Amino acid sequence: MATSQQDIQAQLEQLRQNYQAKLQQQWPDLMAELRQLMQPKQPDWQATALSLKQHFHTLAGSAGTFGMQQLGQQAKALELELTSWLEAEQIPAVEQCQHLMDMMEEISLQTTTSPPEVMTSFQSSATSELEQKALIYMLEDDEQTGEQLRLTLATFGHEVRWFKACEELRQAFSEQMPDIFVLDVACPTKHQHGCDLIQEFQLDTASSSTVLFVIGEEGGFDAYLAAVRMGAKGYFVKPINAGALEARVQRLLLQRKQAPFRVLIVDDDALLAEHYKLVIEQAGLAAEVLTEPNQVFKGLKSFQPDVILLDVNMPDCSGPELAQLIRFQDEWLGVPIIYLSSEADSQRQLDALVKAGDDFLSKPITDQALAVTVFARAQRARQLSEMMTKDSLTGLLQHANIKDRLSDEIAKAGRTRDPLVVVMLDIDHFKRVNDEHGHLMGDQVITSLANLLKQQLRKSDLVGRYGGEEFLLGLPDCPLDKARRIVDTIRDKFQQLPFTAKDSSFYCTFSAGLALVNTRQSTDENIDRADQAMYKAKEQGRNQVILADD
Repeated sequence: MATSQQDIQAQLEQLRQNYQAKLQQQWPDLMAELRQLMQPKQPDWQATALSLKQHFHTLAGSAGTFGMQQLGQQAKALELELTSWLEAEQIPAVEQCQHLMDMMEEISLQTTTSPPEVMTSFQSSATSELEQKALIYMLEDDEQTGEQLRLTLATFGHEVRWFKACEELRQAFSEQMPDIFVLDVACPTKHQHGCDLIQEFQLDTASSSTVLFVIGEEGGFDAYLAAVRMGAKGYFVKPINAGALEARVQRLLLQRKQAPFRVLIVDDDALLAEHYKLVIEQAGLAAEVLTEPNQVFKGLKSFQPDVILLDVNMPDCSGPELAQLIRFQDEWLGVPIIYLSSEADSQRQLDALVKAGDDFLSKPITDQALAVTVFARAQRARQLSEMMTKDSLTGLLQHANIKDRLSDEIAKAGRTRDPLVVVMLDIDHFKRVNDEHGHLMGDQVITSLANLLKQQLRKSDLVGRYGGEEFLLGLPDCPLDKARRIVDTIRDKFQQLPFTAKDSSFYCTFSAGLALVNTRQSTDENIDRADQAMYKAKEQGRNQVILADD
């Protein structure tokens, strides 16, 4: 169950109180160490000075996090003073020790903590799920463009309200805000510019839940820049690729449903680590804490983080050392590692980054800065990970990846004895589409089928682009008769999708073969059985679904 923002704020406040209580307990010991350092001819002065330096280094990095900025600044000054003594390798004079004592006595442990920051969640999926269907308003006065978009979006199950003039659209906005607003910037020019229309509807594209897509006649830099300044999330040039627009709609809805980004925090300071965890969770991400570096491989395997937040200074194993250990494993080479430390020396920061790091954040850091930096890194890391395994045109798993995933599902089915169905799909007469309408239109047909498969199938189903116009599916825990009904429904929806080229419309179909997995057979053998059934569908007239022979 997700933790509410109010609960997180209460936990953050409790952590601040715990931190102050811990400081009050530790302070007499620090003062005692300093008095020991003031003893004449202290033989172990370096060990005492090093211990104090480490304490103040930690305090400099953590105090600001808990709203005690002045304390953190004073601690940093004490750390630098002790560092200069240690680097000089000279026993400090009594006057120097007294100066340090005076600095410590100036520090007030009753410093009032700053009020907690109030942050908005970056990922609404952490608390809610949206259906993969949207309410779409469309302002378009061109009949052909409007009808093509309406038919395509409606076929995918979206509720589309098509407006040809501003007056009816104004009324609709006053009654209900849509998920997506598709605006032809040329349409309202008789009355006002598209930017003015956005302002009139009070559509704040930076914070509103309504997403703006813009349609235009021009595809140059100035047109794209104008769309960006309007706050658009997509710009589409006429003639519209309806499949590409729907793919963007679906990607947006999937992003809102995707699992929260995961952040693994490795820090030996339990209070500070717990604070970071709450801040990250407050921003809509998932977080887990490790205070023992030797547990990192166990944590990586169980949590599968998108980002690792790593303290630099830890006993027994430093942050850079731990980062290098992580990079020994190929599986974690692509996971960003963000160092977090109060180290102010730029050269030491660079040295840490060279050793397997990707970013360096200096303590103290505001809650908002921490959340934004971690979110940006996690988002980019997941995007890159998907790019490595997904087909660039369709966003589906590539040939090798879909086979690997299917092999895992076959092995799982062998253990659980649950039914698993393999499906091969092939678009009928696809060469004719390319020859008559061009390869760009062929890509649009492929993209549209891919979008339909992603929308109609479950999250647990496997969907991959196996070849040019071939698709491979794996439907786990699905009886054969149910799988046939599902694929036949998709086949029927696909043949209703309109494609427009050179002022004329055409339709496409596909043939499919299904095979119930035999776990005693190899992955290739199971795929081949589905493939043979698909070719039988082709031979028997196409646009149908055939089951493989047992």
